[in-house]
Amino acid sequence: MEIPENPHHQPNRPILPDTQHVGVIIPAAGQARRFLSGSNKIWAELAGRSLLQHVLAVFEAHPRMGAIVVVAGAAERAAVEEVVKDYRKVLRVVAGGATRAESVYHGLEALPETCEYVLVHDAARPLLSFALIERVLEATVRFGAAVPGLPLADTVKRVDEEGFVRATVPRTVQTAEGTIGGLTAVQTPQGARVELLRRAYARWASQDGEPTDEASLIEALGEPVAVVEGDFFNIKITRPEDLPRAEQFYTLLHPQSEKETMPEPHKKEADWCYRTGFGYDVHAFAEPLSGRKLVLGGVEIPYSRGLDGHSDADVLLHAICDALLGAASLGDIGILFPNTDPAYRNISSLKLLKAVRERLEEVGWQIENVDATVIAEAPKLKPYRERIQQTIADCLKVASERISVKATTNERMGFIGREEGIACSAVATIRRSLS
Repeated sequence: MEIPENPHHQPNRPILPDTQHVGVIIPAAGQARRFLSGSNKIWAELAGRSLLQHVLAVFEAHPRMGAIVVVAGAAERAAVEEVVKDYRKVLRVVAGGATRAESVYHGLEALPETCEYVLVHDAARPLLSFALIERVLEATVRFGAAVPGLPLADTVKRVDEEGFVRATVPRTVQTAEGTIGGLTAVQTPQGARVELLRRAYARWASQDGEPTDEASLIEALGEPVAVVEGDFFNIKITRPEDLPRAEQFYTLLHPQSEKETMPEPHKKEADWCYRTGFGYDVHAFAEPLSGRKLVLGGVEIPYSRGLDGHSDADVLLHAICDALLGAASLGDIGILFPNTDPAYRNISSLKLLKAVRERLEEVGWQIENVDATVIAEAPKLKPYRERIQQTIADCLKVASERISVKATTNERMGFIGREEGIACSAVATIRRSLS
């Protein structure tokens, strides 16, 4: 889904912030009248765990999530506090209010001062994914606020208290600015800059009426809210008949085992497998009149000569690809992207790096850090170093602080010293849960 640019775009900020800058609020104080079970639906079981435990486990395991605040009803606060003992990221369990908005406000006040961004997620949506979290978080950093949404396939009608249709909600609306269309069903998590959401709640405190969600409060300020692609499986458990559907979805999402496969709570370092890989690549310079551009780390570097190769010959990204693939024992770029395949002729190596990242993700690996050294007599890379690091970080979906790119010369020795080419070495560390 294409997201339009707006004034909140901050190109120099990492797409995914560090853990201490991201907070999570889980409102779990609802009365669940429509669930008809006589108890809060957060205790309903799905694949052997309560809905609340499923939600906590996902945020606990996500490497970008920081402090978690759970908002509980007064009668269930002790039970919730007992459950959250197994989750290290849970900072506090706070008392909920009379409404969801009040409960979220209480959770907002409990976040640590280091939090710049906050995600609010329903405790009754147990099937959220890492990919959805990252889409919302990325758009929140870029635009200030974001929600996931799915287009409505059905016609929507407004019905009165007696059950009669009073109006059909149009799919498109004509305004002075043009046509607005696209009825969207909004999900959680909903993201916002903490400062923006606090400002929205301060305004709401002086107004009448109950907001439908956090985004509506921000909209009331006149601030933009980006909509990212939602997740079909991210359903909300509202009625008893929703549970069997969630069980079916869970089986589809976890076909490898009938047993619980969600991330285990209370992870220790021993519960993770760490691996380190090494990569090396070298390319000669192309002829000066060949028209080849010099690309390093996905950034075009002004220079009289480019590197010769089947792809764009980005020696830095090739070394990083091999380091990541080596750490995961998944081969090398020569195997995955052979130079005999015309599909890779002149291809941007950023596309190769993205494919490597996706291959690691498919088998459960997370990227911890990358350290690379470019060896060249010329050109000097210092003016482009930060841009290169950020470009690589964006492609790997990690914070720029996890990427280190250095440059050195070969002291005028060998083919590098004679300015015949450029070499690069890289080391990458990855990790995967043992459970």
